[in-house]
Amino acid sequence: MKLFGILILALSFTQCASMKLESNPPFTVNTASYSHITGGLPGNNTLNLMIEFTENQSVDFQKVYFQDKIVTAVIEQKQDKKYIAVRYKTSTGKDKKDLVLNANPEKEYGNTAKTKEEIPFKLKENEAVVSYKVGDKLHYYKIENIKKEKRVFMPTAKPQN
Repeated sequence: MKLFGILILALSFTQCASMKLESNPPFTVNTASYSHITGGLPGNNTLNLMIEFTENQSVDFQKVYFQDKIVTAVIEQKQDKKYIAVRYKTSTGKDKKDLVLNANPEKEYGNTAKTKEEIPFKLKENEAVVSYKVGDKLHYYKIENIKKEKRVFMPTAKPQN
C-alpha cells in the first residue's frame, strides 16, 4: 500500500515538472489588465482580460489560465498594438448547463454536464499563465500583477422586433 502511495506522489511531481514555467519567453508583455463588464442584456456579466504584447519571433498562443478558467487565446490587433484577449461569462443563476451535445438525439440520452478541466497551476486572482507553442514544443509563461480595472456598466439593449 505504501508503494502505491509513493508511486502516485512520484507521478504527480513528474506532471508538475513537465509544466515548467518559462522565465524568458519569445514575447514581451507590455501591459495586462482585466475588468468585469455588466449589462447589455439582463443578467449578463463578463470578464475581459487584455494582455498587450510584442513578439520577438512567431508564437502560437494556445490557452490562458486565469481565475479558475481555461480559455483559448484569441489574438486581436488594435491600431499598432497586439493583444491576447480573453473573455468569458461570469453570470450565475439562470445559466444553462454546459452539456455534451450530439446531432443524433439518441446519443444525448442520459446527457451530463461537461467535466471541468483542472488548472495545473496555483494562481492568485491577479495572475495568469499563457501557454504557447514555438515549433512543436509547448511552453508556459506566468504573468503577475495584472491590473484590475473598474467595473464597466453597459446600457441595456432594447429588444429588436
